[in-house]
Amino acid sequence: MPTTWLAARPTRLSVVVVSVLVDRIMSGEYAAGTLLPPELALCEEFEVSRSVIRETVKALEEKGMVRARQGHGTTIAPRDEWNLLDPVVLDAAVRHDDTLGILDEVVEARGALESRMVRSAARRMTNADLEELALTLRQLESEIKAPERYHETDIRFHDLILRCSGNSLGRSIIRSIHPFARASSRYSPPMAEEDLRQSLVEHTAIYERLAARDPEGAAAAMEEHITGSWKIRKEKGSRARSESGAVR
Repeated sequence: MPTTWLAARPTRLSVVVVSVLVDRIMSGEYAAGTLLPPELALCEEFEVSRSVIRETVKALEEKGMVRARQGHGTTIAPRDEWNLLDPVVLDAAVRHDDTLGILDEVVEARGALESRMVRSAARRMTNADLEELALTLRQLESEIKAPERYHETDIRFHDLILRCSGNSLGRSIIRSIHPFARASSRYSPPMAEEDLRQSLVEHTAIYERLAARDPEGAAAAMEEHITGSWKIRKEKGSRARSESGAVR
């Protein structure tokens, strides 16, 4: 039966088809080791041409999600081959992350990268950079009672440090993976004012270690902030889901 949600058809139909199929693979509807539906069946379901489906399969191959072999069909690849740095794949992974395992991995990767990068920033930041970071810290303090603005400024605080580290690849990786985590309500549950005040204390500690040109102290403060804040958010999210289930 044709898929009716493609009524508003974009210029590149394969983009939509790829998104749907990535979601089905990530959810387990199409399990690893099984075959993707035949080309003709996908053409009929999505009401698209063979060329669109072939473009879609090629895109899925590039994301590491399928293996296409002439005469043998297209097989769903094992999960450990999927490219989680691909935005479409990571977005689907976060949405289907029932155990929060992928978010744990995002936090672990971010913590390792930022802790290493803040060491470099401690050596490289100029007085002007530190002044800009101090201004950002003061803005955080002024936004304690405005969580949305606080979180946006929080992003700028961290990104300034990443930029000053001189590690453009590390910065790009974090800027690629972190937005998908932040978009998940399970990663970013509503935070109370006391949580934001604790966050401010941790940001202040990072700034003070940077201002003191203390690479190891800055790295320790960054690691404590990233892992500690995730622990708080994870506990809050779990508690909220439990209470929601109890209400039902």
